[in-house]
Amino acid sequence: MSKKSKNRGAVSRIIDDVFIEDEIVQLPVKNINKVRLTVGAGALLLLMVLLCFRLGYWQVVKSDELKIKAASMQTVDTEIDAQRGTIYDTNENVLAKSITEYELYGYTQTIYKDKSLSSADKEKAADELAKLAGISVKAAVKRLNSDENLVLLADGLSQKDIAAARKLWGDSIVVKTQVSRYYPNKDFAAQVLGSVNSENSGRTGLEYEYNSVLAGVKGRTVKTTDRNGNAVSNGSRKYYQPQDGSSIVTTLDSVIQNYVEEALEKGMQRTGVEKITCIVMDPKSGDVLAVAATPDYDPNTPNEPASETEKKAFEKMSLKQKNDYLSNMWTIDAIGKIYEPGSTFKLITAAAALETNHATMNTTYYCPGYIDVNGTKVRCLFHHGTQNLKVAVGNSCNPALARAALDMGASCFYNYIDLFGFNEKTDIDLPGETNSIVKDPSTLGSVDLATTGFGHGIAVTPMQVLCAVNSFGNDGIMMKPKLVKRIVNSDGKTEKTYEDTEVRRVVSSETAEQMREIMEYYVSDAGGDQAYIAGYRIGGKTGTANIASGGGYSSATDTSFVAMAPMDDPVISMIVIVHKPTKVKYGNNTAGPIIKDIMGKSLVYLGVEKKYTSAEKATHNKNMVTVPDVTGIDSKKAIEKLKSSKLGYKVMPESSSNESFVVQDQYPKAGSKTSKNSKVYIYSE
Repeated sequence: MSKKSKNRGAVSRIIDDVFIEDEIVQLPVKNINKVRLTVGAGALLLLMVLLCFRLGYWQVVKSDELKIKAASMQTVDTEIDAQRGTIYDTNENVLAKSITEYELYGYTQTIYKDKSLSSADKEKAADELAKLAGISVKAAVKRLNSDENLVLLADGLSQKDIAAARKLWGDSIVVKTQVSRYYPNKDFAAQVLGSVNSENSGRTGLEYEYNSVLAGVKGRTVKTTDRNGNAVSNGSRKYYQPQDGSSIVTTLDSVIQNYVEEALEKGMQRTGVEKITCIVMDPKSGDVLAVAATPDYDPNTPNEPASETEKKAFEKMSLKQKNDYLSNMWTIDAIGKIYEPGSTFKLITAAAALETNHATMNTTYYCPGYIDVNGTKVRCLFHHGTQNLKVAVGNSCNPALARAALDMGASCFYNYIDLFGFNEKTDIDLPGETNSIVKDPSTLGSVDLATTGFGHGIAVTPMQVLCAVNSFGNDGIMMKPKLVKRIVNSDGKTEKTYEDTEVRRVVSSETAEQMREIMEYYVSDAGGDQAYIAGYRIGGKTGTANIASGGGYSSATDTSFVAMAPMDDPVISMIVIVHKPTKVKYGNNTAGPIIKDIMGKSLVYLGVEKKYTSAEKATHNKNMVTVPDVTGIDSKKAIEKLKSSKLGYKVMPESSSNESFVVQDQYPKAGSKTSKNSKVYIYSE
């Protein structure tokens, strides 16, 4: 048999062994295959167990979370901004307000494109939208026929418009708000008002301090939708009305604030100064009537300087430099920056000496042009000779007040420094109040004690100085300063009233009266003559101090003037700090004219009657005119009428528009007397 035949036979035998009459015979399974089958079945069983556990985990353990996620995927939750409260001045003139505009979005599938809607329904929808959006019906139809389901139907709408839209289309609309803060008088009282950030939350000033009051509570609309964003007929619908913020009525008086800002602008040009700060208060109540600092900024655009020159320099700064610049710009100088008060502090020294009986009004001091303190000569500008306490303060004599401090001793003198509030913040309702720098009396040397007596070697805030001096106008009682007197809810009802708060008595009423006498003498007969106004009893004290630098003192100065009037019954007090003047020197020449400008106008405004001597009266009558009545007439005619009476004018609130308006009010009132060329404020609202 051939080899080929043998092979074929072998195959036949195998086939015969396996296939017999079309029956399948099972081949024997090898051990390795058994192992493979067992492992595979085990793995499959393990996988099934794991899947069961995993399914149980999602259905039991994570069920609540999944329900929340599912609900969120089917829910449209839209925030509605609350109306931020308004900031008013003491006479409820608007200083800051919010402008809220609403954007209206709609599901066009249900409003217009639904096949079940009749032609009349569609026509009505287009007509109503045209009215709301202030567009043509054709433009309204185009919006409603948009390929998108949720489209912007109208913007710049009021709450009244939204209420009308909700009546028309119910859950088929979505409302979004656009809120912006608006300061109608631009940089007016900017430092104290402050500003808001991009989220309409207070960032500085009163906006920050009273943010929780002003902000209100946001509202929401929540509804169940399908995957296309359409409201589900049997889904949930909820509308949470926003709670508008409350408003604050401040103690600021816009008229006096205007006087201050105008006087500071003139002072900047006259003195060649880097910065001027001013505070005006009611010494008996602690009410802050005005706060200003120049240069200022516009809180409508708080992230850039106000002047074009400064803007160009600002744009070239690094990020850190810009941040530092803005931080400095937003700082409220009246409470956030300290300075050496210089000779204005002599009032505190004199009051402490009188109160402790270390001096009387007749106590005399000899000034040879210096005082020798343990071998150190502390100098004076002049050789004043022998003088009593009142004249010494009038002469602003350093040796005399140094001697008064030395006579009291560190412990006694510093007790009164503490009583007058120089070791604590005033706790005014503003953010950013800084601490003073007062040396520890236990480590104080005689020279330091002597120089502190005339206001050197101590650093305080302008607000601390004015609050301390105010006590002389309030019979020796120091008042807590305040800027807000009432909180008013969105319905116009008063929620809270802030009462006047006594801090403590610092000196007796007798000492306070003596200090008013000393202050009046300083203005009428001594070194404060630049603030003198015929017919008014004005008191004050100036100060000049070199600015500390590099462990010593530079040639640059801070000059100041603290004043009060009328001294027989004070109704107003103020402090002006002129920082680094270059054209003129000393507080009387730098700050004095500013004090006179503000004080003269403010006393007339507050209704304080002038009491002239016969000589003063003759001069005064030549310079007075009668204010005409311009209320209720067109502003352009009013301006011409004022000009013909030799008077100036200022429109309030300020506006860049040249459009005329009907004058709603004026100040000074018609028939009153005022100086020639002085301004009459005419109000458009």
